[in-house]
Amino acid sequence: MKWRYDEDLVTYGMGGLGGHAQSLFGAPGANGEGGFGNGHILYVPSDVTALTNLLAAAPDRNFLLIGTDGTNLSRILADSAGTPNFHALMAQSVTSASTIIGHTTISNPSWTTIQTGVWMETAGVSNNVFTPWTYDNWPTVYNYLEGTFGDMVDTVVIANGEGTVSGINTRIAGAGAFPADSIEFVPQVAGDTDWTATQILTGQKAQAAIAAADPNKGNFIFVSLAGVDNNAHQYGGDSPQYAASLRTLDAVLGSQTAGGGGLLGAVYDWEATYNEEWDILVVTDHGEIGPDQFGRGHGFQSPLETATFLIWDQAGTDMTNNGYINNAWQTVSVTPTILDAFGLTPPAYMQGAPITSASFDNTLFDPGDNLYSVLNQTFATQGYPDVPDTLRLNSRTVAATIPYLVYGPIQSVVDAVPSFLQLPVSWIGAGIYQTLNIPAQIYIRFTGVTGNQIIPPILNPFLP
Repeated sequence: MKWRYDEDLVTYGMGGLGGHAQSLFGAPGANGEGGFGNGHILYVPSDVTALTNLLAAAPDRNFLLIGTDGTNLSRILADSAGTPNFHALMAQSVTSASTIIGHTTISNPSWTTIQTGVWMETAGVSNNVFTPWTYDNWPTVYNYLEGTFGDMVDTVVIANGEGTVSGINTRIAGAGAFPADSIEFVPQVAGDTDWTATQILTGQKAQAAIAAADPNKGNFIFVSLAGVDNNAHQYGGDSPQYAASLRTLDAVLGSQTAGGGGLLGAVYDWEATYNEEWDILVVTDHGEIGPDQFGRGHGFQSPLETATFLIWDQAGTDMTNNGYINNAWQTVSVTPTILDAFGLTPPAYMQGAPITSASFDNTLFDPGDNLYSVLNQTFATQGYPDVPDTLRLNSRTVAATIPYLVYGPIQSVVDAVPSFLQLPVSWIGAGIYQTLNIPAQIYIRFTGVTGNQIIPPILNPFLP
């Protein structure tokens, strides 16, 4: 983001959220413009003293968010020899054996929750089709950091992925009024069928970003790793290939020690160089079934699919709450936690409190020497929603998946035809897609998705 200089300091504020539709076919109202500014322009004073004061108030905070798609912590816990770095991190952190029971267990909805602080039903996202207008209505963590601090905080996103969900997190990072500063999608390495090389390459790029972080600014880095999920879709969440992908993930994670390698090794080296610390939060979007069922992996309400986790290693708390558990935390708290770390009060509409909030003090638990077994017991006791909710949520997944299944093939056809045919073919494809999508959006509204738009503002998502 580039600063705009003006004669007077005008404090920028995010616009108010639009009102929600009161009827089935209504659409949520648009967000208000930024307060005390000219729309989405952030003003900084030309007066040297005022500018110096503003820069001095910028948060010198460093935050690493590690997102791993479709990762069951219970399967990491069952392989202590193969995942020593995860076990070591849990021993120096606070862990939540969380769950998204009662919510859609699909990647795009779940990552939207993680990066906006509202549940996917509120945001209106039910499948893996990217809808950019969602993040105009529900700003992302990047929108808040960039809209508030601009160049005083560097926001970096590095992610891999596959198929029609490729780059879903890079797309989210680029959406809204104030996208992340640096966004890099890492495509699957040619011939890398088990995603080992792609995961390692993504980790290396993220390590480089950590090493290059400016100690004179605030830094937020999100690295998103999808290889575990991709192996689950191909082979099942209980397969040897899935287990191997967890070991690769563990190597990418690394150890927060001298020479520990991986992401945490890069953090250790940076901290030793600059005498500053990083907040570290590891999260997953959903779990995976096993054995494989036609490559679906997740989407319904079994305990393996709804199981999530958070591992929180807060800067400056090296001797506090090590090896503790707080199962009250949920993935919807990720964005509020990041905003809180950078000195911002999460807006009242967000549906999760920062995990540092005093409201969670009474749910913090010291398992003593039984950290891993207690976490395992927690996952083992997670069940299904009641029967009506299970049927409602499963039917939502089926309805939302129908238009999603045609989205990718239509896009492939549009991309494949000669350029002079792309426009008419895209509109034909859009007609087919919306014939399925609009009824699906009507149905999922009945299942409790309050924020979706029945008639999307972009009728042709395939325009070349």
